[in-house]
Amino acid sequence: MRKFVLILFCILVVGVIANCTHVNGEEAKNRNELSNIDKPLSSPSSNYEAVIEKFDDDGVISYKLFIVAVDDSEPKYEADLVFRARDRNYVFWADGEDVLWGCSGDVGTFYWHREDGSWIKKAYADHPEAAVPQGLKDARPGKY
Repeated sequence: MRKFVLILFCILVVGVIANCTHVNGEEAKNRNELSNIDKPLSSPSSNYEAVIEKFDDDGVISYKLFIVAVDDSEPKYEADLVFRARDRNYVFWADGEDVLWGCSGDVGTFYWHREDGSWIKKAYADHPEAAVPQGLKDARPGKY
């Protein structure tokens, strides 16, 4: 009987660990957390990609965000914002639009949109009427 209970307990533990790993991995992938992005994120039109590069910022592991035209018709845009790896960070394209959103637990939420041939950065704090992507709302419930 003890052997049966021990085996049952081991099966239960393995099942719980496997389920937690799968769920957490899927949630992180779906949330577009910078720490899990290993390839460019394509825009809704497929004309642009968000590229995240990891770097060492004076001993602080951080991420830098770039927007590149897939056909190389425009220069690479470097967002003037550093995301520290120790904070929770997300990047999402807007729902159906080529508007890139970035959210940092340290510096806040920003978005970049095209205006007169250039990428323009705006702070969500200054534009709370902006349409936040559903993925970002899901990642940060109650914030937007």
